[in-house]
Amino acid sequence: MSVVIRCRLADGHPAVLKVSPERTRLAGEAAALTSWTTVHTPLVLAVDETAGALLLEAIEPGVPLADSPTYPSVESVAELLTSLHETGVPDPSYPPLAHRIAYLFDSGTKLYARHPELIELIPLELYERGCRLASRLVEHVSPTSLLHGDLTPSNILDGGNERGLVAIDPAPCLGDDLAFDAVDLLLWQAEDVEMIAARVERLALVLGVDAGRLLDWCTAFAGMTALELAEAQSPRERLQAAVTLATQAPTA
Repeated sequence: MSVVIRCRLADGHPAVLKVSPERTRLAGEAAALTSWTTVHTPLVLAVDETAGALLLEAIEPGVPLADSPTYPSVESVAELLTSLHETGVPDPSYPPLAHRIAYLFDSGTKLYARHPELIELIPLELYERGCRLASRLVEHVSPTSLLHGDLTPSNILDGGNERGLVAIDPAPCLGDDLAFDAVDLLLWQAEDVEMIAARVERLALVLGVDAGRLLDWCTAFAGMTALELAEAQSPRERLQAAVTLATQAPTA
């Protein structure tokens, strides 16, 4: 999708150059990052939509959360989510959250095509139950806020003590339910359903959102997460946690 190169500006300051053939996505990413007025996103230094090039400030130390051996504090996660939710500009050119969800579930089925054996671990019916639940959850979501849309541990960097968690690589979409952006963080490295539920309760309390709805979002995407974990040959207990949560989605 892209090439990312660490570089330096003429004045010696470190920067990151991202070049991608997906110019439309890169333009949306640049616009979203520019609109967020928070230390929890990198500054956009320059963008050339025609060339498909985006120049960003370098985040230090900049280690992706996916490479961290420890789970972040609930306070740092809540601060990141809140800052994105409160400072972004919901430009009407961004797709609604419903479109983003449809895209994710459609793309996720490609894992079955590449690895037919995964259907034994995560039956297609289980995956589709999650899709139906997500579709119901998004029915009454208003397009009044800017969501990151792809807030995975790979797209969150360590910004040090002053900046905390820093979000990169957004797939911006519109919806007023910041619970959607929390899903990947809540499911990440979870070893059982009880761990997920405990995370949900703590984060819901700090954010001031409904814990049941937050858990429903996690349940909706648990089957997709299980597919990704199975493909990556992740530890069995994490795969089982996702599968078990996925079974809690309604059957109809």
